[in-house]
Amino acid sequence: MLLWGLVAGWVPSLRRGVKQQVVWLIFLSVALIKTLAVGSVGAAVEDVLGTNGDVVVQHLLAIVAAVNLLRFITLIADRPTRSYHVLLGLGVAVALIVLFTLARDGVHSSAEELLAESETSPAVVAYWLVLEAYLGTALCMGCLLLWRVSRTVPMNLLRVGFWLMCAGTALNALFAVYKSAYIIANAAGVELPTGLVAAISDAMLPTAGLLIVSGVLLPASSFAWELLGLRLSMRALAPLWRTMRETFPDVILYVSEKLPSADGVLATARLRLYRTLIEIRDGMLELRGYVPPETIGEAREFLADRGVHGDQAAVLAEACWIEVALRRRHAGMRPCPGEWASIPGGADEREEANWLSKVSKARRTSRYPARFADSHWLSPPVSSRSPAPTP
Repeated sequence: MLLWGLVAGWVPSLRRGVKQQVVWLIFLSVALIKTLAVGSVGAAVEDVLGTNGDVVVQHLLAIVAAVNLLRFITLIADRPTRSYHVLLGLGVAVALIVLFTLARDGVHSSAEELLAESETSPAVVAYWLVLEAYLGTALCMGCLLLWRVSRTVPMNLLRVGFWLMCAGTALNALFAVYKSAYIIANAAGVELPTGLVAAISDAMLPTAGLLIVSGVLLPASSFAWELLGLRLSMRALAPLWRTMRETFPDVILYVSEKLPSADGVLATARLRLYRTLIEIRDGMLELRGYVPPETIGEAREFLADRGVHGDQAAVLAEACWIEVALRRRHAGMRPCPGEWASIPGGADEREEANWLSKVSKARRTSRYPARFADSHWLSPPVSSRSPAPTP
């Protein structure tokens, strides 16, 4: 169910580019393989294709997964995709189908069944050697590419994801060598401890698959967390942004948010947050002209008298002068003379979003901005009002 959940959850990202489509094909192949391993499903396929028919279908899907894994690695390594990856996979798939047809008693689906045969037919041995040689070679190539790419990326979740994928492909390649070795040894008549060989075989493949899937999902989780953070920032900034939009409609940038990018969802979210910050700051620059520069200091004194200090006082002081300026602006008063000092904020986009989110929340939830505005509010004299329009 988890794998099918990944397959379904990945569908919306298919439109974002080839990388996402290739990853989805990998997840789909693995999900189908695991579904065929369910007894009732495998039995239904076996009834149609014959003995071990479900096993052959799983192997063909494994080839599909291997081809797409190589495609994914070449894409993230920024190397040209090779058509021979697909052609080689097709050739191996055709060879497996032919060998399966020649193996009348089936190709067997587990180490116990393979080792239980006193005489393994040449078609069965050839089937497994072709399959394991292909998977081992493809996975070794993938492991080398992943290792090279991992050395060039910064130390973050992406590099850890590469390491996990590299470990998974290396273990899977080792499994191919291991299985080929015991098949050849068994065909040569060597007595092998069936239980031990089967236990090692059954442990290696699921572990390798778990490492590869974890490696693919780890960078995606950082993408999801960043996207969630951007959404939460936008939600926190929304009240302050709406105030600036209603007060100064000209600061709003009406441009398309559609980006021709493989990371379109995240890039669009970043663009929206960046635009929101710019629009809020533009509105605040326009708004601060409606209060004297000393208003911010008076707000800090007002808060200090009420026991508010430190970072909380800095945030609330911003909310206080904004409230006063909005009232003066809505009353039709003229801008005030005087030069303001620099407005406090963040050193980068993330800190700026965090700062303005606090200001937005303070203005919406605290009682101090309204009380400060009430204490500093005087009915504007006629001379301070904007001139009435002539009829």
